[in-house]
Amino acid sequence: MMNNQIKIYLLTLVGFMVGTSQFVIAGVLDKIADTYGISISAAGQLVTVFAMASGIGTPILVMLLARYGLKTQLLIALFIFLISTLLTPLAYSFDYLMVARIVAGLATTTFVVISYALAAKLAKEGRQGSAMANIALGFSLSLVIGVPFGRAVAIQYDWQAIFWILGVLVLIGTALIIWLIPNMADREPIPMKAQMALLKKPQVLLALGVTFLVFISYSIISTYITPLLLSLKHVTEHQIAMAFLALGIASVVGSKLGASMADRIGIAPILFSSMGVMILSLGTIPIFATSLLLMVLMLIFWTMSTWMFGPTQSLNLATIAPEASSTLIGLNSSFVQLGFAAGAGIGGVAIHTWSVMAINWIGAMSVVCAMGVAFFALRFSKI
Repeated sequence: MMNNQIKIYLLTLVGFMVGTSQFVIAGVLDKIADTYGISISAAGQLVTVFAMASGIGTPILVMLLARYGLKTQLLIALFIFLISTLLTPLAYSFDYLMVARIVAGLATTTFVVISYALAAKLAKEGRQGSAMANIALGFSLSLVIGVPFGRAVAIQYDWQAIFWILGVLVLIGTALIIWLIPNMADREPIPMKAQMALLKKPQVLLALGVTFLVFISYSIISTYITPLLLSLKHVTEHQIAMAFLALGIASVVGSKLGASMADRIGIAPILFSSMGVMILSLGTIPIFATSLLLMVLMLIFWTMSTWMFGPTQSLNLATIAPEASSTLIGLNSSFVQLGFAAGAGIGGVAIHTWSVMAINWIGAMSVVCAMGVAFFALRFSKI
């Protein structure tokens, strides 16, 4: 029998390709805007509809799929993802592309939630957290490799070619999952009414509020990071690609560092310190608006701290109600995506109303609010 760790790595690899489909849009936003003759802020709404579909549709789809084994659930999510990947490069209008991204959003987060559950089932006792961290690693690697690669493909050919490549790779990965991963039963599904009842717990609601506010900030910056970099004078395509590579590496370091440090010094110190670094880095970016090197350095600190926050917050939710940890992780994923949707919309309005630099101040203020909610949450439980 194949080592289960290799099967988890397979899920990580497919997660990398699925994650690339999500994040690469921000890397080629200007190319998409040129294709359809629209503004960058209008093109940014692709992130909004993707995230709205993820945040609202994922809990419903996961509930509908709960009657099946985890492998079957995963394959259905991948089938929906493949449909969206086919629709994206064939989009003859921006409205059609929006529909494709809605389908992609529904499939992507469903894949993530099911992959977490499947990886935990495949892992050895006491290693479930590491297995889930590997799934997160696949998505952070999509920023390191996938987004710069996508930008390079868009420059050499066109942005549509990215999705043809991803479609073929995910199809191969799906075939390997069919062949190698056994169908495993999930725990008894929790009814939607019981899931919603979790939101009545103050510590759960406040924690999800923190997630929402932090990822509003993340989405505001990540969605419009290309126009932010292009706002500097004499910036080349090569420099932008190198910046994406640096930010991707920072995301990998942050996700691994956050998980290990939370085990050593506790969840609360990592959550609060990471939010503090986000605020400081975003607040100082406008000061360095004339230097690409210093701006990218601040963005590296911001990226690393955000990816430290992400898995640590998932662990925080899992400890609040251990008996419903998978449900809370799923709800947390939904609030992440709702934050993405809100952030992309807010960022578009900010750029249209003021300038691209305004997104830094708004992003910083969103994290300040998140930190305030987190402090208030200490009244109800330790985080």
